[in-house]
Amino acid sequence: MTVVITLLKITNVQSINSMKINIKKQCCSISLLLFSMFAINAQILTPAKWSTSVSKEKIKKGDIIELIFKIKLDDTWHLYSNVQNYEVGPKKTEFEFEPNDTYKLVGNIKAIGTKTEYDDIFEVNVNYFEKTAEFRQKVKILKSKAIIEGTYNYQVCTTVDGKCILGDDDFEFKIN
Repeated sequence: MTVVITLLKITNVQSINSMKINIKKQCCSISLLLFSMFAINAQILTPAKWSTSVSKEKIKKGDIIELIFKIKLDDTWHLYSNVQNYEVGPKKTEFEFEPNDTYKLVGNIKAIGTKTEYDDIFEVNVNYFEKTAEFRQKVKILKSKAIIEGTYNYQVCTTVDGKCILGDDDFEFKIN
């Protein structure tokens, strides 16, 4: 009788352990499924892809160079320029440079190739880019191994449904 009860206990423990393992597998599967569904629905729109470069390859102390910001825009999206003539309207693109003693800004940042259009919603003329955008900032290099850092922030809108997205990021140029 004792042997039968012991065998029943061992069998029950094995069954319980097997059930625990199955429950854990099912929970993991459900969690993975839910996470996948959330990840698919939570995709971040990035209709503006930014890249940076400099106008010269061999740069030395005393040179004046241009920092180049290029933006590739998805179809139907546009980016607002840094130069606007309104008080109230879409957010214009802004650049902020962290000052240091390795460089000096020369003039203001320039928008290359903007278009101008009347905006019915804000009732103002806006300067904007389609497909591609480019900004250039002249700097004088004051020391070898200059580091130029800062941030930019901007607004992009689609012409399809009027959806707008604010964006920002950091930039860094290491000049050797």
